[in-house]
Amino acid sequence: MVDLFNSHNRWKKRGIAMVPTKFGIPFTIKLMNQAGALVHAYTDGTVLATHGGCRSGARFAYKNCSGCCISFQHPLSSVFISDTSTDKVPNSSPTAASSSSDMYGATVLDACEQIKARMEPIASRKELQLNC
Repeated sequence: MVDLFNSHNRWKKRGIAMVPTKFGIPFTIKLMNQAGALVHAYTDGTVLATHGGCRSGARFAYKNCSGCCISFQHPLSSVFISDTSTDKVPNSSPTAASSSSDMYGATVLDACEQIKARMEPIASRKELQLNC
């Protein structure tokens, strides 16, 4: 297909390239592939999440917020992300490639699911109707 395209175009050319890599995106040392999160769910329905990753763009913040939104079924406007701080979440992994977005996004989601599971016995009572 490349040869056919190049034979029909005098000035514009295409090609195929391949770059071998030895290591993938995740770190090869297991302890560097860890992530932590601290999530607070308040009675007014707002959620505050703190994670160990450095903010590196809107995608990173959105992934962390969306984990809370999915778990608690709340709108994005009721979820807040706190600044990264080692007094809240220690031993954070380096932020590299997109691995931190995936690691911390999944960690926030897992923390929300754990809180939701702990609240379930209380929410199942008829006198308390929580939106969980």
